[in-house]
Amino acid sequence: MDTLNTFAVITLLLLPLLLALAQDVRRRRHRNPPGPTALPVIGHLHLFRKPLHRTLARLAARHGAVFQLRFGSRRVAVVSSAEAAEECLGARDVTFANRPRLPSGGILSYDWTTMGTASYGPYWRHVRRIAVTEILSVLRVQQFADVHERETRAMARGLYRAAASTTRGGRARVELKSRLFELLMNAMMGMMCARRYYGGDGKEDDEEETTAAGVSEEARWFREMVEETMELSGASTAWDFLPAWARWLDVGGVGRRLWRLREGRTKFLQGLIEEQRKEMEKGAPARRTMIGVLLTLQNEDPEACPDHLIRTLCISSLEAGTSTSVDTVEWAMSLLLNHPAALTRAQEEIDACIGQPAVRLLEATDLPKLHYLWCIIMETFRLYPPAPLLVPHESSADCTVSGFHIPMGTMLLVNTFAIHRDPELWDRPASFIPERFEGGNSEGKMFIPFGMGRRRCPAENLGMQMVGLALGTMIQCFNWERVGEDLVDMTEGSGLTLPKEVPLEAFYEPRASMVNLLSEIELEVL
Repeated sequence: MDTLNTFAVITLLLLPLLLALAQDVRRRRHRNPPGPTALPVIGHLHLFRKPLHRTLARLAARHGAVFQLRFGSRRVAVVSSAEAAEECLGARDVTFANRPRLPSGGILSYDWTTMGTASYGPYWRHVRRIAVTEILSVLRVQQFADVHERETRAMARGLYRAAASTTRGGRARVELKSRLFELLMNAMMGMMCARRYYGGDGKEDDEEETTAAGVSEEARWFREMVEETMELSGASTAWDFLPAWARWLDVGGVGRRLWRLREGRTKFLQGLIEEQRKEMEKGAPARRTMIGVLLTLQNEDPEACPDHLIRTLCISSLEAGTSTSVDTVEWAMSLLLNHPAALTRAQEEIDACIGQPAVRLLEATDLPKLHYLWCIIMETFRLYPPAPLLVPHESSADCTVSGFHIPMGTMLLVNTFAIHRDPELWDRPASFIPERFEGGNSEGKMFIPFGMGRRRCPAENLGMQMVGLALGTMIQCFNWERVGEDLVDMTEGSGLTLPKEVPLEAFYEPRASMVNLLSEIELEVL
């Protein structure tokens, strides 16, 4: 008995030490990422300062390139280095191929059924296959080039007419974001259903308003819808991470706004589908549009392409194609106005390609030859990526990133904005230097404006064509100047994309060598 008692006493004395050792082993095996102290219930939502990518970059400087947060009850891993991003979206691509089921996505994305919000699996592969083969193939993008060219000409015509009507000898002032939105919306609607919402002068067409009641109002509504969607989507608002009871109370009205958006978008898109379907039922040939192509596919196999899928593909295209492209061109023009030498060089390159005096406007087939223009666009993407935190990912299994344990179900935010400005990767990372992309100088550096891996944006070629034509045409046709002597304000806004906080305004005037051409093509776009 004495021996047993002695053993029991020794065991009791050693038990805390054994438990501590076991806990240390588990901790070493599951080494969690560092992070700031969380508050009860809300976690780190009190740190939700906008723009969020800047806040997360500051936290990364304090806690490391991989750190963890808690948005309400949801665990979040934030990655801010090229090495960690490569590990997540390269080596562990499949593990992080899911999307988090954020409440806003459940409302706006029809229970997470759009290509961007659906988790990795058979349904997502089906939707992506249809998008890539039927809408975003190289051939289809080339077919849409005439729509893009027509709309850039219409924008140039509108700017020329506005300048010609001034009393300043052709010099005019323009708020560029509105013009760009009109251009890109017309381009996207032209691709989707062969409709236009804005007249050739870049403003709502008064005749259209009297002959087709509600069209211009619909255009205004759509712009507000896109901007509100980007404001409320993709982990850009704390509402997604509040407890269910707090979302139900909906004190700030976010939930009501989301449901109103969903109902309006559904009615809008279904109306476009029914309009195209009626034309086809009357015997009219299917138009070479997104909806026409998808309805043709539906007629061949109704289960493969129901109306619901057509709506999800259309809304994804409209939102991404307008907002991100508008932001990119506006950032590029802002950068060029602050760096007039780069603007002059781009203009000279276009002149050399097209000829002087120009006999035509820029075309899509010219873009591959304009290497410096591409450098400008790439440098714009580096400094101001369309999705500064990419679209959130989610881990489908326990894994390790940079030696840290990442449990299944963790939401992953990749801070592309921070990676693109990492001084260990880029010389003078905050400076606008298009030349850094010349001659393969950027090869081997992490550059992911469209993401990477399985969830990489499949619309890259389409977006680059639209951005290239819009930016190139403005450079070819007009001389541009800042408003005042101060540099253009480069403050960033907030949301899923990366808008400018202050919309760009600039002076412009038609180039002397382009006046005859601009006046001649005026009749061609009517």
